[in-house]
Amino acid sequence: MDIKAVQPRSYKKILLITSVVLVVASIFIHLLGNYPVYRLFRGLISLIFLGIVLAFSTKKVNQILVAFMFFYSVSSICTVWYENTAIAATSLFLNVFAYLFLIRAVWPKASFKNLGVVLSTVFAGLIIINGYLLYEFISKLKDLANGDATFSAMLLVSMSLVVLGFLSLLYNHSVNTKASLVFLIVAFLFVFAEIFRAIGYYDFGYGNASVYIARVVLIIAIAMLSHFMLMPKNKEEKLASKLL
Repeated sequence: MDIKAVQPRSYKKILLITSVVLVVASIFIHLLGNYPVYRLFRGLISLIFLGIVLAFSTKKVNQILVAFMFFYSVSSICTVWYENTAIAATSLFLNVFAYLFLIRAVWPKASFKNLGVVLSTVFAGLIIINGYLLYEFISKLKDLANGDATFSAMLLVSMSLVVLGFLSLLYNHSVNTKASLVFLIVAFLFVFAEIFRAIGYYDFGYGNASVYIARVVLIIAIAMLSHFMLMPKNKEEKLASKLL
């Protein structure tokens, strides 16, 4: 049976089942104490969901979002050797590079049209506050980072997330549909996933709970991004899709 002939909505069940399996597998691997495999598994998550997207896509898939998932996977796989200064910096810069694809995709759809002075002020205030909080959080990691390059990459990651969050808010306000809301949720899930990953890795608190929260939130984020890529969208909802 051709998998692309399956009812379009059936992919949601596949995404849900896959998400549950990945969460259980991740926790099981971590409980075994096999941390290199746990980190490697983080990179495989994006590739697994990307495979589902390609399998169920009945139309031309968004090239930019595919590129994001691929490079996000590569950056995650590099964390297997995160204790190595050069590879740690490489992993984070690849992370920034991946987020630039998401920014590139949503940028043309982010509009200040009909935003108004009040909402513009609120959005600007939220971005400034979130940016400041992320900066303060990253600043606490300066002494723990593996060198200046790694710390610089951390700052760039936080800046990318702030920009992505702001553009996603504008996109959702401008389009105001289910698809735009899904993408907005995806953007902020990535923010929380990165924060909890840092909390777990540098042992700021909450023990293994922060590690598991980071992984669960990440899986939900990538599953919802896959859902966004597969769900039907009109012209206004579609993000930029061409790499060049």
